[in-house]
Amino acid sequence: MTNNHFVKYEDLLSIEGFDEKTDKEEFVLLPLEDEYVIGKYQERRNMLEFGHQIAVRRTVYEKLISVAKELKKVNNNYKIIVVYGFRDMKKQEKYFNEILEEVKDQFNDTMEMYEYIHEKIAVPLVSGHPTGGAVDAAIYDESIEQILDFGSEILDYSTLKCYYENDDISEIAKNNRGLLRKRMMSVGFAPYDGEWWHFSYGDKEWAFYYDKEKALYNQVDASIIFNK
Repeated sequence: MTNNHFVKYEDLLSIEGFDEKTDKEEFVLLPLEDEYVIGKYQERRNMLEFGHQIAVRRTVYEKLISVAKELKKVNNNYKIIVVYGFRDMKKQEKYFNEILEEVKDQFNDTMEMYEYIHEKIAVPLVSGHPTGGAVDAAIYDESIEQILDFGSEILDYSTLKCYYENDDISEIAKNNRGLLRKRMMSVGFAPYDGEWWHFSYGDKEWAFYYDKEKALYNQVDASIIFNK
């Protein structure tokens, strides 16, 4: 038995627009590794934009540092590792449309079809990664040079163990998931029950989770981030 709640595409349509002031916030590249954060891209569909570095909004990076500082109070060897952040809106549209072409003849209802695809890759209109506000993250223990046991590999969608609540994982994994979520939420990130590693700040999913009227960030194309 699980109690996961999956935010739907239809849910996110209730968030209209974004704050133009906060949307002007700059992007930064995560360090490959520093005292608190590791930005280690994990290959998936060639979605990286900036060499081997991961881009996020500046506030997101600052919040990640805050999370890592709190984790070090639990264990001084802990760091936050981020394997994915910003995604170019053009790539979001490309991969969404690829799945759309594959399944469009299987559905008579457009909303039902979009909900189905949204579980695999977010509908571009409401997507979080292209805002620079979403990250895929875990806790890394530098004493053993690996990510803690979270019950499944990060970005592994081949098993239902990717769901935050899953009975088929160890108590250690459940506790590690709880620790990560607690620390991320303590600084304002919104979790996503469909992927234990996914958190966002400032996108429409964040706005829906915390009952905000608007998102803080809009989706952007990679070409304009560092060329404004």
